[in-house]
Amino acid sequence: MKSHRILALLVLLCAASLLPAQDTAAITGTVRDNSGAVVPNADVKVTNPAGGFDRATTTNSDGDYLAAGLPAATYNLSVSAKGFQTYQVKDVVLRVAQKLRVDATLQVGAVTTEVVVQGENVAQVETQSSELAGTVTGRQITQLELNGRNFTQLATMTPGVSNQTGNDEPGTGLGGNVQFSVNGGRVEYNNWEIDGGDNMDNGSNATLNTYPSLDSIAEFRVLTSNYGAQYGRNGSGTVEVETKSGTSHFHGDVYEFVRNDAFNARNFFQDRVPEYKKNDYGYTIGGPFYIPHVYNEDKSKTFFFWSQEWRKDVVPGINFNTPVPSLAERGGDFNELCPAPGTDFLQAPSDDPALASVPVFVDCPASGSGTTWKQLGTGGGIVTGIALFVAWGAGGLVAARTAGRDGVRHGVWVFILGVVLMAVVGAAITWLPDTTAILRNLRLLGLPVRRAGACCTMRAGQADAGNGGDG
Repeated sequence: MKSHRILALLVLLCAASLLPAQDTAAITGTVRDNSGAVVPNADVKVTNPAGGFDRATTTNSDGDYLAAGLPAATYNLSVSAKGFQTYQVKDVVLRVAQKLRVDATLQVGAVTTEVVVQGENVAQVETQSSELAGTVTGRQITQLELNGRNFTQLATMTPGVSNQTGNDEPGTGLGGNVQFSVNGGRVEYNNWEIDGGDNMDNGSNATLNTYPSLDSIAEFRVLTSNYGAQYGRNGSGTVEVETKSGTSHFHGDVYEFVRNDAFNARNFFQDRVPEYKKNDYGYTIGGPFYIPHVYNEDKSKTFFFWSQEWRKDVVPGINFNTPVPSLAERGGDFNELCPAPGTDFLQAPSDDPALASVPVFVDCPASGSGTTWKQLGTGGGIVTGIALFVAWGAGGLVAARTAGRDGVRHGVWVFILGVVLMAVVGAAITWLPDTTAILRNLRLLGLPVRRAGACCTMRAGQADAGNGGDG
């Protein structure tokens, strides 16, 4: 059973490695001869000497070729066909998620003869896609000064991107903020990926799961509009971050960036310089994985890259002391934070005006119920109806039995008196303790004066150690 689990895990890992990542690039083009005719079945080879990467393909009947799924790197391209000189392009820089077009024109001659073109002279204009995007290179990432060494600040170098975080020095982790508006879009509609995988904190849509060190990022690309459906999910911008990779040679660095109050001047109105310390230090290392005389002796495959970084901050105005439970609270006694025994309090906020002055303690124990207040609600409506009926009936009876205008006038006065009496009685018994005899008597008459949703207070009591109370 254990061997089957290991085999299944290896299959999943291999399948995942075959899936095309969204941050990979591609090189395409058309091969023609010097007369403009297409050259089918030409051999096209794309190589990355530093990373030991080779990709071979052939042109189709229309002379077109495509080398897809290429990591961002510097490549050499060679095109050869029978009866033509070999065409080579050196040092073609392929950016993250870029679709690069490199056309080749073959000259008639021996295959051993080469025509070499430098990569910076080809594919200066994006012609393979209508997407609008900008690339921030590794040189820009490491050499531009950043307050807080956070790569997300450089996203604003792309036209259409504006910083909506409101922070001069963005944080990282849970304190980070990646609220950038792309072409006026909502800040939570952006998509952030690292090496083709989702890096967005989907719970908040405001920060990232991980903030790579600046020294570990090869480059990143900000797609602002008209990009392909393979990115999907969000309706605004997409940021593709590509981390560095190991090569056939070992390389790395060790760094520390320091800000200290020893470098600061004293404020004129202060007697000393406030404590201020920021230390950001780490290292990176990458290279080939090989075992002498056993595996990968030519260092052309199996590479690794490792990055680690630490941040230590002591900043004025930030209190790093976190309160912890006292010894009594650890034992379940929360009386230090609760009202005195015998005091009425609420265990949940209430919008009833009569309880506005009663304090709220959500987690405090209670020895029992305090004063319970019941609002008449439906019962008050019934009392009102009965009072109106009595008033109307009394007024009509008097009017019928009394002759002349005096009878009518007396009936009106009785009606008015009944309405006023009803209002006074209703207001007087709207808020009464549950134990009031009036409410008991009204319930004996069948009036539903008790209403669900009535609020009650709790009576504070002394909680035993280890017992949070029965509240």
